[in-house]
Amino acid sequence: MIEDMRALCEKEGLDEVALHIDDGLSGGYRDRDEFEAWLNDARTGACEVLVPYNTDRLTREGLNVAASILDTIEGKDPATGRPAHLPVRLVDCFGLDSLHGDAFRFRFVIQAEVGRSERERIRQRNKDRARRLRNAGRWAGGPIPFGYRPVDNPEGAGKILEIVPEEAQAIRKAAEEILAGDTLGKVARRMNHAGVKPRRAAMWSRVTLSRVLTGDHIVGRITVNGRLARDAEGNILAPFAPILTVGQLTALRATLGKGKPPVRTGRAPAHLLSGLLTCHSCDRTLSASSRKTGRFYRCYTRGSGGICERPVVVSASAIEPYVEKRYLAAVGHMPMYKERTVVSGLEELAAVEEEIKATLADMATSATADTFKRLQDLQARQAELSARDTDKRTELIPTGQTMAEHWKEAMVEDRRTLLAEAIDELIVYPGRQGQRIFTDDRLVLIWAENEDEDLDEDQEAALDATLAPVVAEPAQEIPEDLAPFLEAARRLQADGVDVASLLAPE
Repeated sequence: MIEDMRALCEKEGLDEVALHIDDGLSGGYRDRDEFEAWLNDARTGACEVLVPYNTDRLTREGLNVAASILDTIEGKDPATGRPAHLPVRLVDCFGLDSLHGDAFRFRFVIQAEVGRSERERIRQRNKDRARRLRNAGRWAGGPIPFGYRPVDNPEGAGKILEIVPEEAQAIRKAAEEILAGDTLGKVARRMNHAGVKPRRAAMWSRVTLSRVLTGDHIVGRITVNGRLARDAEGNILAPFAPILTVGQLTALRATLGKGKPPVRTGRAPAHLLSGLLTCHSCDRTLSASSRKTGRFYRCYTRGSGGICERPVVVSASAIEPYVEKRYLAAVGHMPMYKERTVVSGLEELAAVEEEIKATLADMATSATADTFKRLQDLQARQAELSARDTDKRTELIPTGQTMAEHWKEAMVEDRRTLLAEAIDELIVYPGRQGQRIFTDDRLVLIWAENEDEDLDEDQEAALDATLAPVVAEPAQEIPEDLAPFLEAARRLQADGVDVASLLAPE
């Protein structure tokens, strides 16, 4: 096109003073930067002749924009119609020339309207094509949703969407964790830690994850202008394999509050034993701190005005590996279980809610008595279904990993949660002067006790995977010099030794 326009300028004896190209932008929109600059060259006197390739390259809005172009050519102010600048000539590569008077005006306006009509036909053809593809279960193009990828249609022409197993597994895992009570922020951090990458972002955020988990594509559906695609009978189309069930999607939307900004959940614990260590002297929780010499857990009772006779401080690089070793020695060989929340009974509610959305959209264009009555009936049905008890239960299922394997892959936040579930107390005692390694006599570890007597065998096994088999008596005031011996006795008990018989007199 540029070569043709320059050949026209040479033929007409015109000198090129500027070249404006709106590359890739549709003539259906008038707010194109180079198009406006092209007209301004005429309005400011920077040029005397405007040379487009063809009328449909200028506008596809018909009379609306054609009138403003004619005002510019004739030197008029579009707002008042009065002369505002010197008139200019317009000539294109197909014989259109403003020097031809009324013939030019008729032809210019007709071509502008033809361009508008052609644009509308193209848009309708594209809509019809997309609808036919959807009805045939084929991919009509656009951004590819997370969890899917386009592949050749095995049953004919075109593309279909198939599930990406790794991404689908990440979605299902995230959905289960959200429904089990984890926060969006924690699940997003877990996905980033595992190396799962979103499609169009550097890392997962609460907003990105919420959009994936509450989108209709996750159940194999697609939307058109904000409404679910339907077939000729009005049934919702689901042309692609679902990753989650409709019940899960409905439960996730209710849990996450679709349309509301995600709630901030605070900063995640940065240290493995944050909030888990207790000072032997004042029974206060140790706080993590960092120094040039490393990380420490320290009792700050005195610093905050309290009373502590012998404040304790311990190096994080010493106590963290020690606690980790003790924990994995007790439970590392056991199978790892996870919670899975199963939701049912929400499918009809989800269908009614979609019908409400469609009816509201219809009322925006044709608010008839019938649509209003249908909306009232649907809302009544929605209230009835919402009042019913939802069948929501939690199952404990094996992951195929041992506790040690899960620990190796888990982020610090999840490791700390495992320790908090398995251990009631970690009492830290002072070390000896000059001591550089962490020894057994510095820590009293009291395992958590399983008090739930109503679990079935599978649930009992799952809890055994996170709660160590050692049960301690309620903590008592222990003299400092006896603490190491008590801890040794507990370890013997864990190994199956009858400590009471060893201590009994002959």
